[in-house]
Amino acid sequence: MGQSRMMMGCNGGSGGTVMMNTNNRNDAPPPAVPYGLGEFTTRRNGRIEPFVRSAVPIACGARHTAWQIAISETQRQAVYADPKWNNGRIDPQDPPHAGLSVARQIGMVSYRTPLGYHQKFGRALTDESGPSYGSRAPWQVKSYLEYQGKKFLDRFDPVTYVKLTEQMDSHDVSRSRGTMEEVLSHVEIPVCVLGIDSDILYPLREQEEIATWLPNGELKIIHSDAGHDGFLLEQDQVAAHIKSFLYSHD
Repeated sequence: MGQSRMMMGCNGGSGGTVMMNTNNRNDAPPPAVPYGLGEFTTRRNGRIEPFVRSAVPIACGARHTAWQIAISETQRQAVYADPKWNNGRIDPQDPPHAGLSVARQIGMVSYRTPLGYHQKFGRALTDESGPSYGSRAPWQVKSYLEYQGKKFLDRFDPVTYVKLTEQMDSHDVSRSRGTMEEVLSHVEIPVCVLGIDSDILYPLREQEEIATWLPNGELKIIHSDAGHDGFLLEQDQVAAHIKSFLYSHD
């Protein structure tokens, strides 16, 4: 019986990443099992343990909080405010790209931190000869956000983005199943929860809760000034924690 490792991306229902260490018979390629943190915790141990041996949730929570729903809502409102949204009856040939671009820019702010933005941009201008204040001020941070918003338009359409954020807001592993502590207590396999000490989108206290309520859970902290994006930018720390955990439960 071989072992496989699967990564569930941060666009899933959990709002974070879940790495699964799986049992794979006859060393065949692992099946594409749609486990995010939510579905993972609904499986009673007798059903999940033959397949999943361990898991590593990264920078996510057990439910979407009012804070995360509020951020999602401001992004949706940016899309709704674009006249081309037309109450969701958009023209595929002329979609509300302006609104989607702003929605992405809001997201880009929530993925980082005040310190991270200060270190990267400060009050620098892209053109020192331009005005230093007002709507025409060429702030480097403004240029960065506009670039990220435009780049995003080739990756998502507005309806998909609105619906995806709605689905993420529905994430709650305890919904109709009891208390959060009761639900997570059913997961008996080893779980290493990774949190980022500067994450303002999914604050560290949410990972602390998950690790506390999992019977065989442990918490490892990624130290970073990058906020939520630390799980992408601090790859050495992430890899070291995952490697140590997997080897200790091999």
